Amino acid sequence: MTMTSKTVGVTCFGYGTGDAPLFRVEPGQDAILALDQASAMLQCVRRMTLLAATDGEADLGWAAHLLSDMAKAIMDDVEVGRQRAQP
Repeated sequence: MTMTSKTVGVTCFGYGTGDAPLFRVEPGQDAILALDQASAMLQCVRRMTLLAATDGEADLGWAAHLLSDMAKAIMDDVEVGRQRAQP
């Protein structure tokens, strides 16, 4: 990945009624920073799913599900940008 890789803003997450997206990754964000954010989100997801499983915290399970959807959207959007930048 080059240091100039950016998000392209085509990946959505958080689908609502009729599969219409509620959120979209913002275009033009630095890919390295975006992936750092996704990594931080996934660290939270890991902890939240452990607590949900061991302490019966169902709300944490749902929050982890939504947060992992956000992290995946970021990673997917960075990959689309990377593929578009290839010659």
